[in-house]
Amino acid sequence: MEEKERLLKVLKRGQVDRPPVICPGGMMSACVTEISEQIGGCQHSSAKAMVTAARKINELAGFENYGVPFCLTAEAEALGAGINLGDNLIEPRVTHYNDEPLEAIMQNYSIVDVTAGRMGVVLAAIHELRNDRIPVIGNVSGHMSAATSVVDPLLIFKMLRREPERAARFLEFINEYLIRYALEMVKAGADVISISDPSATGEILGPRNFQKFAVPYYQKIIKALHQESIPVILHICGNARSIIDPLNEVEADAVSFDSIVNIKAARKVIKTGLMGNVSTQLLHSGEKAKIISITCNALHSGVDIAAPACGLSMATPLSNLRAMTNYVKEGSYS
Repeated sequence: MEEKERLLKVLKRGQVDRPPVICPGGMMSACVTEISEQIGGCQHSSAKAMVTAARKINELAGFENYGVPFCLTAEAEALGAGINLGDNLIEPRVTHYNDEPLEAIMQNYSIVDVTAGRMGVVLAAIHELRNDRIPVIGNVSGHMSAATSVVDPLLIFKMLRREPERAARFLEFINEYLIRYALEMVKAGADVISISDPSATGEILGPRNFQKFAVPYYQKIIKALHQESIPVILHICGNARSIIDPLNEVEADAVSFDSIVNIKAARKVIKTGLMGNVSTQLLHSGEKAKIISITCNALHSGVDIAAPACGLSMATPLSNLRAMTNYVKEGSYS
């Protein structure tokens, strides 16, 4: 099977010859230092460099997709947050928050052009990458992570408790903005959309707030994408044990968990596809035999798509990533 056919069939719960092995991009990026140095950097600000990096990840790391962008800062930057684009050793990050009142942000940025700036660079890269053989994955932040990148996270988390209606209005504003961006990715040629929401962990939100301030927003963006016949992967960081049941309600085509989550236990609960969850710490500094062993365990525990468990360190060796991807492709675990 070709890579695109395999991934799309898995996301539709169809039969495939073996599990795909991917690294979707966004916060789960495989644009490690070895790749960045080869292309001369600029992969976050130049469409040409972004395209080249995505192709190099597929070719050299062996992941069976093209995934852009390689961070979760473009959306926050367009809403007034300060960004440092990093370098060959450090990924992009938020350096300061938009300190305007939430109502001012919603008013002043109500008609942000999601095809401009670095978001426009991402869309241009997706358009260039689209093809018939390898799936192109567009990556967006989850609403909670986007909101807590635009403004101080403590402000948002306190507001969930003290001013829940005000918080909900801001999260709805953020979510609508992300929906527009994701749909532009689809127009540009994305085959799959991956949503990463590292701020929406069970430890941070707890089950009650996750049900109230996460589930309905995921449902809305996923419904909008499903109306375009686009499958969706949702990644949740941290220990998701307390929020696994509600994840069935969001109707993502696959959910992705951090390495702390017991995949066998999750498999008993999750009704959709399951992706992951090879430890990124192990991929960074572990021995290849151990990487293969953990990858094998993930496959036998019930993952439908093999993937790193979370965001990779930029210092992760390509040879370690290749140990994982080669093992999945060889199919010797079956």
